[in-house]
Amino acid sequence: MRSALTRRLFFAAVIIAVFLTTEFGVVLWSYAALNHATKTEERAEQSVATATALDTSVLQLQAGSRGYIITHEERFLGPWKQALAHLPAQTAALQRLDRTSQTSRLAAAARHYVDAWALPIVSLARANPAAARTRVAMGEGDRLETAFQRDVNAYVSTERALAQRERNRVRSDQRFTLVTGAVGGVARLVAIAVIFLYFLLLVVRPVIRIARATELVAEGDLDVLVPETGAGEVGDLARAFNAMSRSLARQQRSLEGQNLDLERLANVLRAVLDSTVDGILLSDAEGNVQLANRPIVQLTQALGMTFEGTVIDRLLSVADRMKDPDGYRGVMERLRITPEDSTFNEFEDVLTGHVYQGWTAAVRDDAGSFLGRIWTMRDVTDQRELDRLKDEFVATVSHELRTPLTSMMGFLQMIREGEAGELSAEQERFLAIVYRSSERLQRLVGDLLFVARLDASGLQLQFGEVRVDAVVQEAIETVTALARSRELTLVTELEELAPIEGDRERLLQLFGNLLSNALKFTPAGGTVTTRMFAGVESVVVEIQDTGVGIPPSEQERVFTRFFRSSTATAQAIPGTGLGLVISKAIAEAHGGTIGVRSQPGEGTCFRVELPLERPAEDEG
Repeated sequence: MRSALTRRLFFAAVIIAVFLTTEFGVVLWSYAALNHATKTEERAEQSVATATALDTSVLQLQAGSRGYIITHEERFLGPWKQALAHLPAQTAALQRLDRTSQTSRLAAAARHYVDAWALPIVSLARANPAAARTRVAMGEGDRLETAFQRDVNAYVSTERALAQRERNRVRSDQRFTLVTGAVGGVARLVAIAVIFLYFLLLVVRPVIRIARATELVAEGDLDVLVPETGAGEVGDLARAFNAMSRSLARQQRSLEGQNLDLERLANVLRAVLDSTVDGILLSDAEGNVQLANRPIVQLTQALGMTFEGTVIDRLLSVADRMKDPDGYRGVMERLRITPEDSTFNEFEDVLTGHVYQGWTAAVRDDAGSFLGRIWTMRDVTDQRELDRLKDEFVATVSHELRTPLTSMMGFLQMIREGEAGELSAEQERFLAIVYRSSERLQRLVGDLLFVARLDASGLQLQFGEVRVDAVVQEAIETVTALARSRELTLVTELEELAPIEGDRERLLQLFGNLLSNALKFTPAGGTVTTRMFAGVESVVVEIQDTGVGIPPSEQERVFTRFFRSSTATAQAIPGTGLGLVISKAIAEAHGGTIGVRSQPGEGTCFRVELPLERPAEDEG
């Protein structure tokens, strides 16, 4: 039972309490009896002393009066007067000590002696000394004094017998108290010893065994067991300990198996990480390296990077080898200040000519707390060489295609105008299809050549005074027919602003591309809204549609050449992936910016900001 040990402790406490209470009661009773006997003895002795003093006073009265009668000298009356003065107080004290009939009789005898003899005989001696001597000679005073002494002696004998009896009782009570205390002490010690041995065997020793076994478990010995003995809860504790020990042993064996599985999994993951093309590194919240695969070690060794300090410190150790060391340092310092930002950068090692791409992002737990950062690095030198060869090939092919395409479209136009003879309706329809396809091909070739020239020598602009609202309006008019054919609504919100310095044709191309994109990705019944308003020292143009939208994970890549969003691919919307690249190049060449915000299924908004003043580097 769960309360067995408690009951045992309670019973032991009751037994000790009974012993203590009995012993205390006996001692208290003995003390009370001893105290009573002692007080009785003291009263008897005081009574004897007071009676003796009273007897002495009567003797002084007798002697004083006799001396005065015989000599008739006043000096004999001094003791007589003192005794006469003390007698009332002594009588009263005697009656206070012992209010018995004997005491009252003794006090009455004393007063009778004074009233019947002591006072009258002295008065008679003063008046008639001869008569007084005659009375003394007759022995009347002696008889009264003798009778009083007899009463005093009887009273003293009685009180002394009482005092002796009480002294005997005190000695008897003392012996009883000593014996009782000794017996009670021995009994108490025996009871405590029995209880102590009982709990030592059934409680303390089992608990000590359990405590030692617990120490062994703490040291790693999980197979230790203890005897399941002990009183009440101690036995339950021993059984619970054994159950816990067995459970811990089972769990340890299970954990050992899991650790082996985790070790095998860690080895597999390490092998997988070491087999990847990208170098991968994990750092903690302070920037210290926690994990690095083999490719990242090889890449950092090839760069001559230090292997001490935080990841930022290691990356900064090779800043002087970069093609743009200041920009490289700026990126690293920004990461040091804002460790939770995500970045994607490309940098070139001027010593080896190798080009590297680096990507980093924050690592968070399930609660969103910042744990550290993941870093990846890849050598894209071969890829950049292939891109260069591809760009050269595209530029060459585009240039070679442009001349025959121009010739073909010229002859197609001549045929459609009837210079080669009259055409039937079906021939006219076929030629219109061929002409539109040729126009698409010519635009594609033009875009490819634009990008090729952009890579080769940058974008060359012809700056002049441009009214952006007029350029935007012209771009809108260009796509009005297409919008009507697609059953789309064009909304215009233009403010008339001051002109800026820019290339009118390129700006028209920029806004034309954005409007064409908006129309292409907006289903029938949708709306394309064009806004223009003043920003902070800039002209802002926003083109917003209600189309399919762009997934958030793809929005950073929409300005990458040949990139097409998953929504465009899924819905088979035609395009080359170059229009936004060209638009961004035109905006940045004017010192401006272009950005995008979008939600899938809710539409997309492209925002262009153009400075009111021409950038200083372009004015020369």
